[in-house]
Amino acid sequence: MDDFILIKESQIHYYQAVPLYYKADNGDFVLYKPKGQRINFSQEARTRPAQTYIHKDDNQVAITELQKSFNTHLHQCLRAKDLPKVKSILGDIVKEAMTHPFDPPFKELPETIDIVFEGYQNNTPLLKNLAETSLKNRPTMDHAINTMAMTMLYCNHCKLSTEDSRRLALTTLIHDIGKTRLDSNIVITNRKLTNPEFTEYKTHAAIGHDIVKETKAFDPSVSRAILEHHERLDGSGYPRGIAHLSFEAQLIGLIDSYEYLTHQEKAHRKTKTPFETLNFIKNEVICEGKYNKTIFKELCTCLS
Repeated sequence: MDDFILIKESQIHYYQAVPLYYKADNGDFVLYKPKGQRINFSQEARTRPAQTYIHKDDNQVAITELQKSFNTHLHQCLRAKDLPKVKSILGDIVKEAMTHPFDPPFKELPETIDIVFEGYQNNTPLLKNLAETSLKNRPTMDHAINTMAMTMLYCNHCKLSTEDSRRLALTTLIHDIGKTRLDSNIVITNRKLTNPEFTEYKTHAAIGHDIVKETKAFDPSVSRAILEHHERLDGSGYPRGIAHLSFEAQLIGLIDSYEYLTHQEKAHRKTKTPFETLNFIKNEVICEGKYNKTIFKELCTCLS
């Protein structure tokens, strides 16, 4: 059993380069689909086994093929303007990449960003709709995609260069990758965290920084922004309590907070309307100096 890896039923039609197997009644693994063929859903639905596997030796090839297939499907859905499907596929892409940060899927995220930019870069209404389309039961992926869409809105509004916009969108998409190394009961919960739990939770920024830096796949500004996105200009943030932050960290930290307050409801805190959220953050900008005034002003304008 250790030699075979179970794959998701919803993803089996993406695999062509690797053979697929099923488990027979006697416990043996039997070839179901040979290498080089693709599953035809309409023709084989009745005969398809309940569970399908790949051999562990084919795992790297399978992961790469899956990510490329996701990107192809994403491109098709973008052209069809199927927003719920776009967000669902983006969620799958981000999940696979975050699960395998040292494998091809993570390093191919720039290609995913390129596809999204091709479909949405100059379409403000579609970006706003993408940010408002929810992924049920996938809050971490939902948050990543929402913040990416808002970052693209900001970049479009401020007329940032394509290179800078894509780098910021990529950074926002993976800014919480460190959470994948934490206990899911801490990351995905509706209750207020205990003090020890929150202490552990705050490590995700540093963990994410180390993961991205170790891959050596992206610009150093990406890992720095991930490390600093919970820092604040008044020194009240974490993990280091610093006040001199990169522009990327200031922007992503602001958008991260906005999305969290408007979309992430907790038992101890109801979600706020966009207007309520911006008023709340405005107080933190003016009275407490947590966020950059110019960035906040531009974000308000592009979200209006």
